[in-house]
Amino acid sequence: MVYMFVSVAVSLFAQSTSIDLKLPMVIFTDPQQFEEGNSDKVLLEQISKLIEATPSGEEITICVFKFGLQDLADQLVNAQNRGVKVRVILNKGDTSKDANKEIKDYLQAELRDFHYLENNISDKAIIHNKFILFSAVETTAGARHNIILQTSSNFQKKGAKKLQDMLIVSSQDLYYCYLDFWFDIKVLGAIEELEDYNYFNCSDNQQQQAYFFPKRRDKDEFGSDNILKILKDLKDPGQAKIRFAHGKWDENRQELAEELEKLKGKGALVEVVTNSDVDKDVKKELKDLDDGIYYLDPSYNMHTKFFLIEDGSTRQVWTGSHNLTDRSLRENFEVLLKTENQQLYRAYLEYFDQVKQLADN
Repeated sequence: MVYMFVSVAVSLFAQSTSIDLKLPMVIFTDPQQFEEGNSDKVLLEQISKLIEATPSGEEITICVFKFGLQDLADQLVNAQNRGVKVRVILNKGDTSKDANKEIKDYLQAELRDFHYLENNISDKAIIHNKFILFSAVETTAGARHNIILQTSSNFQKKGAKKLQDMLIVSSQDLYYCYLDFWFDIKVLGAIEELEDYNYFNCSDNQQQQAYFFPKRRDKDEFGSDNILKILKDLKDPGQAKIRFAHGKWDENRQELAEELEKLKGKGALVEVVTNSDVDKDVKKELKDLDDGIYYLDPSYNMHTKFFLIEDGSTRQVWTGSHNLTDRSLRENFEVLLKTENQQLYRAYLEYFDQVKQLADN
């Protein structure tokens, strides 16, 4: 009996598990949990399951702004010990120093491919990414490859008390674009020359696109505001339906609010849900949306960064780590991910309507 017990224990340590995973999928934190005074760890639990389901010989690649969860860090070390190639980039800087201190020291000591990097583009610039790449995971239906997990949530307890989303897709083309982005940050960050980063984007044959910020080339700002261009390029603006669920918005992206006002004047349906402490200049501009603006009760904290577009027969979800700030566009390392999957669109729309009901206006 003792022999059997030890044998099983070693087997569990050495092998990955399998999970029920139907892709693409989206997961949201539940506002009802917050109303009852609870946190919602559903996103973090999904990350844990995917790590445990990554078999030996595969890769896990992470880039995240804040990491404060010891259990998750232990899982990454265990994955490395069973033969998974684990890569992690963590932001170095004043805004994340306290959150990252303990995990940084631990992962630096335990992981063979760990990088604690500072964004030197400006004093306040950060590596704000929140994504994980899995080269393959074991599912109950067999191996799934080239998995991208893009979320609005940092890896910390506070994230489980905020309104968050997590989009998980499988795409070989986008997977390798994300991987190229990770290596750009690693290489340039190691020599403290992240200002040399050159913006790029890519797409696949599944109507998915990813945009990798900051929007710079040759050490200078490059091109226009991506989101503003999306709004200006609508094919049928008078019939469009536009919904924003963004918690952070500053006066340097105020032109987005102005464009939304113009679209509403043309007949578009425009709805915005945001935090009640949003920048005062943006709030002043948003007031012209009348009954289309929803400010969340201060007891809630919106950390989502998504917007939805209905334009003719097109249905688009745009999500990622990208706040509506000038730094997100020009200085921070961020991802804006688009999908035109109809099932995902409906799920995001349902969540938007749910969150809208939390508004205190």
